[in-house]
Amino acid sequence: MKQRLSIADVETLTASQQASLRRIWTPQRYDIAVSRICVNVETDEYKWLEFAIGDILVHKSGELTLKDLRLTDGYVKIMEGESMDAEEFQLQEPTSFSKTDTLPLLTVGQMITMLYMLDKSSYHFYLLTGNTDHACEIGDFNSNLKAAILNKPEKADELVDVLWTTFKTIL
Repeated sequence: MKQRLSIADVETLTASQQASLRRIWTPQRYDIAVSRICVNVETDEYKWLEFAIGDILVHKSGELTLKDLRLTDGYVKIMEGESMDAEEFQLQEPTSFSKTDTLPLLTVGQMITMLYMLDKSSYHFYLLTGNTDHACEIGDFNSNLKAAILNKPEKADELVDVLWTTFKTIL
């Protein structure tokens, strides 16, 4: 079962949706995120770099810097006995990123929490699960929405994909 968004999922966002997602996302330690890094200045080539957030620095301006979990005390860990010359070190991937250049790879739980907390006037969010003994409901359900969902021919296979489709409509 797919547990979180993929890079392909966040690539489908428009610039406006990316900005909205960054605005409502509050980074936490161990969140998985991606940032675009330049791999070739001459050809203006970029790639997505996936990382786990280790530390979050808050600047006086309010800007957030997200530190890669692999970063320890401001230095990249180098295995004992390994050495790096200056050229190799310059080619290393970055270990800190501005929140304004980063997108989260949200988990199912993070999307449910965000959908539940956001203004529900422009969409409906409802989740029901249970068995004969126990049940849990989150959100509010509208009968028009229920009819639209149940009559839809296409169904997403993964919960994360259904949540992502809903989440993108409100970004």
